[in-house]
Amino acid sequence: MNTDHRLRFGKYVETLRKSKGKSLRETAKAIKVSPQFYSEVEKGRSSTFTSERLKSLAYYLMLDDEETHTLYDMAAESRSSNDITTPQDCADYMLCNSYVIEALRLSMETGAGEKEWQVLLNELKARKG
Repeated sequence: MNTDHRLRFGKYVETLRKSKGKSLRETAKAIKVSPQFYSEVEKGRSSTFTSERLKSLAYYLMLDDEETHTLYDMAAESRSSNDITTPQDCADYMLCNSYVIEALRLSMETGAGEKEWQVLLNELKARKG
C-alpha cells in the first residue's frame, strides 16, 4: 500500500472540501460514509472511496471537469493495490463500452502513437465545444 499516494489524495479531498466551504460531517453525510471514515481518508490512513462515493463527492462539491478528473486520477493512485491505476470513471466507462477497450488494443497492436490519438482528441474536443 502506498501511504504517500493516500496522503496526497486525502489532502486533495480536504482542500476541495474546504474550498467549497463544506464541513467534514456534512460532506461525509452527503456521500453516505461515517465522519470517522471520511476523516481517515483525508488523513491518508484509509484507502479511497468507492466509485459511487467519488461520484457523489464530485456532485456534492460541484466540482468542475478538471477537479473531477484529478479526483479520479488521485483516487486511482491511492488504492491499496497499485497493480492497475486506471481512474475509476475511466474504468467504469470502459466496462460499459467494450469498443473503448477494442480501440485501445488495436492502438497497441498497430503502434498508434500520440499523433494518431491527438487527431481523435481534437475531434472529440471540437464536438464538446
